[in-house]
Amino acid sequence: MTTYTRPLTEGTPTTGQVVKAGHVNEPIDQIYDTILAGGITADQIAVGAVDTSELATAAVTAAKMDGTLPDASAMATSAAPTTDAQLANKKYVDDNTVWVPTVAAGYAGEQSVTFPNGLIFKIGIESVAGNATDEITFDVAFPNNVVAAFASYSKSGDTNVSNPCTAVRKTGSEATVLQITNGNASVENIAWIAWGF
Repeated sequence: MTTYTRPLTEGTPTTGQVVKAGHVNEPIDQIYDTILAGGITADQIAVGAVDTSELATAAVTAAKMDGTLPDASAMATSAAPTTDAQLANKKYVDDNTVWVPTVAAGYAGEQSVTFPNGLIFKIGIESVAGNATDEITFDVAFPNNVVAAFASYSKSGDTNVSNPCTAVRKTGSEATVLQITNGNASVENIAWIAWGF
């Protein structure tokens, strides 16, 4: 039996290391080289005479036995982080879970979403009589103020609206009341959004 001493091109894996494709491919390459070194050429091997899946299994088993490839039991567990970089990575992953918005839906047809940085969006749709202004009192006031508010007619298909609609903060009640004005002669559903902090 020929002993093959060529080192693995990907380096010898250590316990706990991610196994690279080269670690698995290299033993197969070594078997192929050994067959060629013995003077056997591809045309001398009958079709289907070599089961490459068995060769691969044998090569991996041999690599595990001689310690060049760790087995599943060595790869299944990881030691607790000890270095500063490992601890920092673990803390980052632990601290950055998926954000779930804080949603308060205490008033009909409207939503309020608070982001982690304190930014608040309030949105809704209000049915407003023709040439009229409705006031929306927020169920929960903005803690500081409304920065901006916007309005748009909420129509599907029919866009024949000649006069604008508006959303503005009510003077003296900027953090709690939004005024929605319908500039059209007919009753309209008006979508609005207000954001602040």
